[in-house]
Amino acid sequence: MAIALAKQGHQIAVLDLRKEAADAVALEISDNGGKAIGVAANVLEKDSLETAKKEINSKYGKVDILINGAGGNHPLGTTSNPFFQLEDLDNQTEV
Repeated sequence: MAIALAKQGHQIAVLDLRKEAADAVALEISDNGGKAIGVAANVLEKDSLETAKKEINSKYGKVDILINGAGGNHPLGTTSNPFFQLEDLDNQTEV
């Protein structure tokens, strides 16, 4: 998804629990003419996401598109709810 969006001219912030993995995708995007940064973040920790948000906002400004691919291949990582509340996250991390 990130590579396809970069090809359309979007600036990309790739988040991953492992900074090296995020940087690898960002480098692939950059090597193909896109603009990207890698950011370390744990999507299960609010403080980690706040830190990532500050880093991204300082580099690119406000976020226009957010795609959450974390946990997408795990049955507990999906929901049919149109909105996701912080309490829902707390319930998932206790499993």
